[in-house]
Amino acid sequence: MLRQAFIVTALLVPMCHAAPSFAGMQQDLANCTAAKGLNSAAACTRVMNSGRLPRAQFYIGHFNRGSGYRRAGEFAKALADFQKVVKLKPRFARGYHARGLAYADQGKIDKAIADLDQAIKLNAKDWSTYYSRATLRRTDGDYEAALQDLKTASELNPSTKEIGLLRALVLADKGAVTVARAEINKIISDGGSNASSYYARAEVAFAEKRLDAAEEDVERVLKLTSDFGAAHLLMGRIQASRGDTNGAKSHYRKAVAAPVAFLESRSVTREAQERLDALEPGHNGGSKTTPVASASDDETSATVASKKQMGSGECRLYLPSTGLTVSTPCDQ
Repeated sequence: MLRQAFIVTALLVPMCHAAPSFAGMQQDLANCTAAKGLNSAAACTRVMNSGRLPRAQFYIGHFNRGSGYRRAGEFAKALADFQKVVKLKPRFARGYHARGLAYADQGKIDKAIADLDQAIKLNAKDWSTYYSRATLRRTDGDYEAALQDLKTASELNPSTKEIGLLRALVLADKGAVTVARAEINKIISDGGSNASSYYARAEVAFAEKRLDAAEEDVERVLKLTSDFGAAHLLMGRIQASRGDTNGAKSHYRKAVAAPVAFLESRSVTREAQERLDALEPGHNGGSKTTPVASASDDETSATVASKKQMGSGECRLYLPSTGLTVSTPCDQ
């Protein structure tokens, strides 16, 4: 349940600076590029409807719009866009990767893994696809296959601490909690003291029934990242174990409302809603709250986009949890 999201950033062809709508189109391009939620999805639609996006790049528009929808919790719309990506660009590995995650959001793990298999066939050097497949295999209880995927991911990108954290969680799932805790502590002591590492250690502590240690680490996580849905879910479970029903419900609600920012977001949302409903008999479980990008988010995106050279056709893979941005050709 480590936070993970990826976005393909398209650097589109130059637009005429004399056009009256240039500033508005620049803002839409920046928002679409950010793929942060419904605002970004709407911006992508305007870009694609503007007549200024070459047909050859429509797959990128659908990719970014699908990513925006997914992060807003609009999973069916996200899947529809990723279906179009694969149709328009059948050899675009990240299209299958994204569609696989969209299938996973809907609980269709077999279809999700099949898409990740195809993404790996098209680009066997992308470590993040092995990481994603390992996460799904962990969800499916196929721990040995998950560990093998993580081994490959680590060989391709040995500097990414998220891989070691997920490996530790898989080991904990297998019952090797002492080894898992030691590996997480080493990652933290080596400089990996971020929200993901504290969350992983909290999961292991909770599995060991060390509630105080688990709660302490979850508090660290939420101080660093207040909208970390999986951390709120875990805190809710901790409070429920202590008999604090009101505290548990509060954190379950926050888990349901958290923005989509990591691979297992849909399962987190579903579990949090189920646990909330169980604590509130007769409660009509609602749907996931849709986050909307703030003005400050849009301003930041525009600032970043303004520094890019238009027309290069470059794409980037961005993992917020690691801060890693990898530049690649858009065809991969």
